[in-house]
Amino acid sequence: MYKDIFKSILNIFFVFILLTSSALAKVGEVSFQSQPAQITRNSKKYLTEIDTPVKMNDKIETLDGSVKIIFVDDTKVSISKYSTLIIDEFVYDGNTKKGKVNLKASFGTLRYTSGLIAKNSKENIKITTPTASVSVRGTDFEIIVKETGESTFTLLPSQDNNGNIYVGSIEVSNATGSVVLTKAFQVTSVTSTLTLPSKPLIDENRKNNNVKIENQIKDKVDNEKTKKDNLDDFKEEASYIDFDNENQNSIFEIEDDKATFTSDNENKIKLIVPSVSDVSLKYDNKGTITEGVLNAGGSVSINIIQQ
Repeated sequence: MYKDIFKSILNIFFVFILLTSSALAKVGEVSFQSQPAQITRNSKKYLTEIDTPVKMNDKIETLDGSVKIIFVDDTKVSISKYSTLIIDEFVYDGNTKKGKVNLKASFGTLRYTSGLIAKNSKENIKITTPTASVSVRGTDFEIIVKETGESTFTLLPSQDNNGNIYVGSIEVSNATGSVVLTKAFQVTSVTSTLTLPSKPLIDENRKNNNVKIENQIKDKVDNEKTKKDNLDDFKEEASYIDFDNENQNSIFEIEDDKATFTSDNENKIKLIVPSVSDVSLKYDNKGTITEGVLNAGGSVSINIIQQ
């Protein structure tokens, strides 16, 4: 009997040590930010930088910028402007790839991408809002929380390590009931803790917009080889000529089947290419051609970057 009691006390002690260690340990880090966010930890406030560690019980508040966090199991959470996320619990065992995640989205917009914990212990992942909670079954989704607490959940398509697109599912619930989202771009809203989540509907506008983006990405990938193959041709056809105190009034003109870009008198740089070429050019006002690419087409485009 005393042996069993001792074992129970020992187990409780080990759990306490595990939770205490997890609270002190880094559970993730800031991988991207357009502007610094603010982390409140033990009543102290910190401004984030890239690689700033994130710990359990941290309260993360974005200001006029977005932040992306990568957790130790490769879970990714993107937090939009003026949003608040609290890491209530994050425990992960690197040996078993299992753990437990409890996050609280109290205001704003966040996007969640599942990591290893979702693959091995799906029942242990929960994200809560003021009016509902979502259980994750290995997928991507978005949460928008208004000032009133009303929460909107959108199931998004996911991509595996091989680039394959798939759709998981999420269950949105509160004390009054639950709904399960299983199709990409399905949306449900919960207006209060006393109302059922709305019937899931497809956001057609977002679905169509996503298709356009996917097609643009595909076209870009398909054109990468063409751009690379034409780069050597660009180097051969384009010539850089220094010139002295000539009076040049025009930045860009076409004459005698040649497209000529001329810098101002101060920078003294000239670029000449065949007018039938499609050239994308980046130029800064320090007198440097920063990038030039010969594309497949028949026009010359100029991008001047003021510095």
